[in-house]
Amino acid sequence: MDKSAKKMELTFLQKIILLALDDKGWFGTAEHKIKFGLAGAILFELYQHGRISFSNDEVVVINPKSTDNVILDRVLNFIKSSKKQHSLRSWIQRIVYKKLLLRKTILKQLIHNKVIGREEYSLMMVFYQTKFPLVNIELKRKLQEEIYENLVSDKTLSDQDVMLLVVMNNCKMVRKNFSGFLQYLKLRGKINENTQFKSPKTETEEVIKLLQTAISRAIMASNVSIHI
Repeated sequence: MDKSAKKMELTFLQKIILLALDDKGWFGTAEHKIKFGLAGAILFELYQHGRISFSNDEVVVINPKSTDNVILDRVLNFIKSSKKQHSLRSWIQRIVYKKLLLRKTILKQLIHNKVIGREEYSLMMVFYQTKFPLVNIELKRKLQEEIYENLVSDKTLSDQDVMLLVVMNNCKMVRKNFSGFLQYLKLRGKINENTQFKSPKTETEEVIKLLQTAISRAIMASNVSIHI
């Protein structure tokens, strides 16, 4: 294992973006969906930091104090500035369409930490796209292996682990990360098992269930609007 992979500690949001990219640096089928998954993950982090709560499917600011995290504070300030109450799904959509540069900020962090690079790609010198190829391959492999081992070995998952699975499942990120693993089908079953939430046992599980539904509905609504 490369020493840099051991030293570098990814944040929760950085893990999501890194797993959304393939090794060549493309988001692929996750390009559109990851925006909604990321918005849901940020709301989850704000909840964990005690800044917001969810009441009757609405987002309520319970502590307006800064989290000292530029991305979380950007969303917290956006929510605080609203004069109206909105549903959880609506907030996810509003965060995405407000263009708060959340994904771009996380990508810059990963580039700065030499986890990924940045390359301009042109097609027929007309269409230009940006890709973010892996620089620290070992770090991503370590992250994938940790998730895989936790699931197939039936280890107890943290709330953050479960929220990560929710984002990956909704944003079509599972196959691109684990299709080559030996027990892929078992892993898929474990992901489904951990994200069904038939009987949430804790308040946090109930929150994750709400976020999962809101992310899924926001993605579905965006797909419909794109094709109208």
